[in-house]
Amino acid sequence: FGSSLFSGAQTFFPGRPFQQAVHAHKSMSFRTSAAAPRRRPRRSGAAAAASAAAIGIAFAVAGALWVVAPRAVEPQAWVLAPAQAGRRELAAQFGAVVAGLWAGTSGGPLLPEQPAAASGGSTAGKYSTIPSAKRRFFGRVRMGIYKFLQMEPDIVKGDIEGEFVQGFFAKSIVKVKGGERIKGCEFAECLTKEKRTSRWLDFKAASDLLASAFRYDASDVPRDLPQVKVIRAYAKKVDKMQKAISEGDVAKVQQLYQGAKNDLANFCPMVELAPITSEDYTHEWDTLPEVWCQGQFCVS
Repeated sequence: FGSSLFSGAQTFFPGRPFQQAVHAHKSMSFRTSAAAPRRRPRRSGAAAAASAAAIGIAFAVAGALWVVAPRAVEPQAWVLAPAQAGRRELAAQFGAVVAGLWAGTSGGPLLPEQPAAASGGSTAGKYSTIPSAKRRFFGRVRMGIYKFLQMEPDIVKGDIEGEFVQGFFAKSIVKVKGGERIKGCEFAECLTKEKRTSRWLDFKAASDLLASAFRYDASDVPRDLPQVKVIRAYAKKVDKMQKAISEGDVAKVQQLYQGAKNDLANFCPMVELAPITSEDYTHEWDTLPEVWCQGQFCVS
């Protein structure tokens, strides 16, 4: 019976699934039972065992005929892979690490607390605004104060045509020498033109830049700083004094000079300069910027 079932499965259902082989078995059983008489004889125990064995063999053969691609072996247990942390999770983890370093594991902080302190400028360090301004402008400002105070004896006497008064406003300082060839220029007209300035104009520019540099917050506006207001008020008085000198108005020159001197006295401590009564303003100063070097790196 098993061999007939095997051949029937190959004939009617070659290579078909296991269920169709079972269906073939049922169909052949139906034909066999239809040909037999309606009264089924009682089977003995041996016949029933043989029939069951034949059915088992048929099931095994039909399973072997099922040819499909091998499937991947499913895991015996499901393991959830950890999800990758996003930006918020990483930020939270970093905050926890920092908090742990601060609090410490033994009760005391690993990072000692320090009081807040203001920096020496908009950025602290050797290259910040205030130290750089000192190196660049202190010499020019001190020289300007020295030349300004030199005028006082002549102005007090009423000699507004004196050497020191005229020398303070005369354009005697050469900023750019004339007749020198400009680097990188191949034309015949590439020669520098002489540029001159006066001690007053140089002092005016340097003192304004120095005052603007003395700020302790990057959001500060220079025109609102107190030292900038003072030095600009001083500059307005000196400009008016220069005009009064050209007009020959001695009384006005003397009045404006005293007012400008008071403004200058208020300005000096605001930018860490010595008072105008100091010996610092009894001699000339080098107006070139100071150069600060660390190894082969230099700044001015």
